[in-house]
Amino acid sequence: MRVAVVGGGISGLVSAYILAKEGVEVVMYEKDDRLGGAIHSRAVVVDGAPLDLDFTVFDQASHCPYMREVFEGLGVDLELSKMSFSLSIKDGQGYEWGTRNGLKSMFVQRKNILNPYFWKYIREITKFKDDVLRYVVLILKEKLFLLVFVSFFGKGDFM
Repeated sequence: MRVAVVGGGISGLVSAYILAKEGVEVVMYEKDDRLGGAIHSRAVVVDGAPLDLDFTVFDQASHCPYMREVFEGLGVDLELSKMSFSLSIKDGQGYEWGTRNGLKSMFVQRKNILNPYFWKYIREITKFKDDVLRYVVLILKEKLFLLVFVSFFGKGDFM
């Protein structure tokens, strides 16, 4: 069987790796002149300060459900990490919030406690997260990765 993998980012690379291990002939298509996508490590300078844009963390659910298995198979040491997110627009004058310290970080700008648009934003983020988690749970529960997906939903003449 031949399978085309579109995209040479982390998910495409892992998919190709798993398929090839199973004896599938894999052809990868990537629009850039290098593989890696967001995991391509590079150093840049922003406003005179060096910034390393390497791949330091992965979320097993969003990057690839089988990522841990692949890393362990390659002998890569893994560590648990607490993830957080923060946002500041216009040096905190426009919009600012974070996720590390619960409500304290979410309401860095105290005025947002009474802002109906902010609450709508939080509801939409929560709904989006719930929708994504339902989808990911379905995929993990049914173990639908690319090979099974193609087998289940059918394949074109090119495979």
